[in-house]
Amino acid sequence: MEEQENKLGAPTLYKTEYDKQAYKLCLLGATDKDLGDFFEVDERTINNWKKAHPSFFQSIKSGKIEADAIVSESLFKSAKG
Repeated sequence: MEEQENKLGAPTLYKTEYDKQAYKLCLLGATDKDLGDFFEVDERTINNWKKAHPSFFQSIKSGKIEADAIVSESLFKSAKG
């Protein structure tokens, strides 16, 4: 189990495999609250993980950007007819 210690508190529950899971969840439209529910942590913890773990933040960002692009492309095609 790969846990990293928090300087001011208890050890973090963050694991590197969360990066891939967060990316996939964001592709499905997950919000930060949804991520918190999935990982069984508060939304504030998700925000803390994004600050402390750049790869986690990038996974979320990439998943949300890709999901937005898919929706935009679909709307564009639908509007074009």
